[in-house]
Amino acid sequence: MNEPTPKQWKRRALAAEQELDIITRMRQLDASREMQMARENAVLRVALREVQDATNWAYGAVADKLGST
Repeated sequence: MNEPTPKQWKRRALAAEQELDIITRMRQLDASREMQMARENAVLRVALREVQDATNWAYGAVADKLGST
């Protein structure tokens, strides 16, 4: 088997750099999506807590109304 020529080494290096670029972009996209999901989850948790608080308040108000008659 022959030793690769400088031109072949250069081609291999360029291919490796391109592959690394693709992998880097994929990881950046994954990280961006993960952060977006974390933000959405945080917003939904806050909204759920607010709905629970409102439901608890309404339940308490109805219970007080029914209990005071």
